Amino acid sequence: MYTKRAIIILATIILASATLSAEPVKGGLYYDQNIQASYNPLGLQFVSKLFYRAPLVKSGGILWDSTKIDFGLQNNLSPGYDLIGAFVNVEPIALFSLNATAQLAGFYKTLGYGFYSLASYSSGFDSASLQALTPQNATGYVLSVAPTLKAAVGPISVLDTGTLTYYNVDNGQGFFYERIGNVVLGKSDSELANSAYLLCSVMQGLYVGVNDSLTYVPSSAYLSHRLNAIAAYSGPSTGGLSFYGAFMAGTFLADRYYQYALYIAGQFGVTMKL
Repeated sequence: MYTKRAIIILATIILASATLSAEPVKGGLYYDQNIQASYNPLGLQFVSKLFYRAPLVKSGGILWDSTKIDFGLQNNLSPGYDLIGAFVNVEPIALFSLNATAQLAGFYKTLGYGFYSLASYSSGFDSASLQALTPQNATGYVLSVAPTLKAAVGPISVLDTGTLTYYNVDNGQGFFYERIGNVVLGKSDSELANSAYLLCSVMQGLYVGVNDSLTYVPSSAYLSHRLNAIAAYSGPSTGGLSFYGAFMAGTFLADRYYQYALYIAGQFGVTMKL
């Protein structure tokens, strides 16, 4: 059955790992387009970014070659929602970066997905429970901030990304099914996520390893915990064009509906210097 769930977004593992052995940053206008898909929950999302990139430190050296600031527009589009707004990503040193977004949110029922109001944090959000409800159109806004710590020793890389996301939707009163995190939130509420990666570089641009992902709702103490194997690739820029991709497979160690179920996710994208 094609469910009404959406993807738990893959972390920016590909771009983050690539900066650990990056070439010096080239400033200018860029366009990035990627597609993300997942199974358990089943989801699909297109992410588009138009941004300007400027190098921060030009002195050279492994800690400084990747330093930069990116700022521009970002659109997250799925069959059930559209988030559009601005983002900024700052990397002052190769060991650390910070990404922040501010987006307007639109949830639409045109394709049969839409926005689901719920009675409380304990309301069901499995397929059967959602099918018993009437989807709605709704609007609001979403704010997020995500710091990433990175380190590398020889072929081994370690990365950790924490994300705080705040939703204010449908006038902020009541509860709703939040598709991206696959959780129940208040209509004015926050969720926390953390993704840690241990990676090994097996060839230029190709990484394999393991990932530990947590999603937590402070207001309800709801927790989802997943362990995955991952392979990621970030290709060199050729003629202003570079490709990247990742594949992840694992299982849920803790989850209301998916505990010990198979999880699969993939991402493919291209970045163009305009």
